[in-house]
Amino acid sequence: MQTISVAQEGIGYLWLCLREYSGGYGYFVLYLLALCYILMKGNETEKRVFIPQSVLLALTVYNPLFPMLLNRVFDVNNEYYRFFWITPVVILLSYAAAKICSVHVKSPLLFGTCGVLFSLILILGGRFLYSDGYIKSPNIYKMPTEIPHIANMIHADAKGRYEGEYFPRAVCEFDYEMCLRQYDASIMLTCTREEYLRAVTGQLGTEDVESSEEFYPRVLAVMVLNWYIDPEEFKLGLEKTGTEYVCASTANSDLCGYLEDRCALRKVGESANHTLYHYELKEASGWTLPDYSDVWENY
Repeated sequence: MQTISVAQEGIGYLWLCLREYSGGYGYFVLYLLALCYILMKGNETEKRVFIPQSVLLALTVYNPLFPMLLNRVFDVNNEYYRFFWITPVVILLSYAAAKICSVHVKSPLLFGTCGVLFSLILILGGRFLYSDGYIKSPNIYKMPTEIPHIANMIHADAKGRYEGEYFPRAVCEFDYEMCLRQYDASIMLTCTREEYLRAVTGQLGTEDVESSEEFYPRVLAVMVLNWYIDPEEFKLGLEKTGTEYVCASTANSDLCGYLEDRCALRKVGESANHTLYHYELKEASGWTLPDYSDVWENY
């Protein structure tokens, strides 16, 4: 959603979102087919459960005018695609497919019906299903193998220097930043997802980097834009944001050289393709989870 704007696309915003962030229109077409099946073959209970929900979705989420109206009150550019995950759509598709197969289980139409459904999934699924073949996940977390390795290095280094529970703050290059935030919630990040995306999409300018109010742009200027600013300014960004760990691609020799030679960051260790560095904060306070135990005890 970061590269599509309601203001620019207007009434075509919804269809562009479906194409880019919902695997094309195939999923939407299957939903319409399942809805038609319930309308024609469903009993009264099924119609009472699924039809009102579908009408509501048609008037809101799948109404091309709705995101334009909603955007007048809220900035929906970064969030609208989440509407496509609404539960009734998933439930209706699963329920309709199961019912079709179960109803025709003793009928000669069974194989034909299943064959049509399977063909629709393959055809409408396109490259998202079969063009790249079957790709086995490298671990149970569905993450690149280096993500757990990097997280373990961060915790091992922090644990050796601090007593008690400690939640270090780290910054990585874009793809690993997004993965790390999903994999390990106990590692804090330098900035929010939206702030990081501003840099990735080119919305971070020199005036932001030079700002005296926000300091995370100094870090992102180096990590995302490869602007090798004055090392003291970069370290000021690390200090003010409380960032201790910086993870960089080993193949990016310019960035690694900048961090190690010019900024004098301590090299913690390496994974297969990344190098982890540590910046010694002047006042390392870390971050602690709020303690709500007394709330639950008195609830």
